[in-house]
Amino acid sequence: MGKVSININGRKYALGCEDGEEERLMRLGQKLDDYVNNLANQVGQIGDLRLLVMAGITMLDELEEMNTSVDKEVDKRIGTLRKESASAVRAASRSETKATDSLIDAALRIEKLAQRLADTEGGE
Repeated sequence: MGKVSININGRKYALGCEDGEEERLMRLGQKLDDYVNNLANQVGQIGDLRLLVMAGITMLDELEEMNTSVDKEVDKRIGTLRKESASAVRAASRSETKATDSLIDAALRIEKLAQRLADTEGGE
């Protein structure tokens, strides 16, 4: 098990992680530290706990907004795909109908030709 020491708002925190995750945890810790420092610059040093709570709530709010935005985009793309799919089904149906009509027409012509050949052979 890996161990990492991260610095948030001037305080060190020792954290454990899975082996190989140390670099990622350090990077995330740096992002959190940047976020907390940004908040501290806006509202002042109101205590580590309050800054961390504010940072957590603010980050969750941003995450929720991103999820909502992603959900809307997914719904929009699903709608587009459904329309394209329905259009493709209609086009395939039209092509199938044309192909069926062409085969029926060809079969009728072949029958007429076969009948003429039979009539010609019978009359000889």
